[in-house]
Amino acid sequence: MDRRHFIGGLFWLAFSIFVGVHAVELGLGTIIKPGPGSIFFWSSVGLGALSVILIIKSVFRKGEATRLRDIWKGLKWRYAFLVIGLLVFYGLVLDKLGFVLSTFLLMSGLFAMGKVRFWVSIVSGLVVTIVSLVLFRYLLEVQLPRGIMGL
Repeated sequence: MDRRHFIGGLFWLAFSIFVGVHAVELGLGTIIKPGPGSIFFWSSVGLGALSVILIIKSVFRKGEATRLRDIWKGLKWRYAFLVIGLLVFYGLVLDKLGFVLSTFLLMSGLFAMGKVRFWVSIVSGLVVTIVSLVLFRYLLEVQLPRGIMGL
């Protein structure tokens, strides 16, 4: 049995139950007209299901559990700090540059960290930005920051 995963699974299961109970108190609403707690409730159901899977897998897992220090071996810290830096940059410039330009820069930067050519990261960033724009602004009608480009 892998005790770390078992304990982690129990923690996330308890957290999902906590969120689910409070989501029900907020009100679930109906399928046609969801209440304020519906997204939290269904998120907690998903998290609870994944927690149960983790607990079951940890019970039936054979072999020695890896040590905590072994988890961090081979981690490329440069990429972790680059991602954090890009996300902080995104948060700082989102209102000024707008959703389109900020999201394009973020996604292109994230794709550029992979082992892809420069033009692939640019095109991929553009595709993700356009799909996000269509999804959030036009289908879900979310107010997004327009920024300097007015888009």
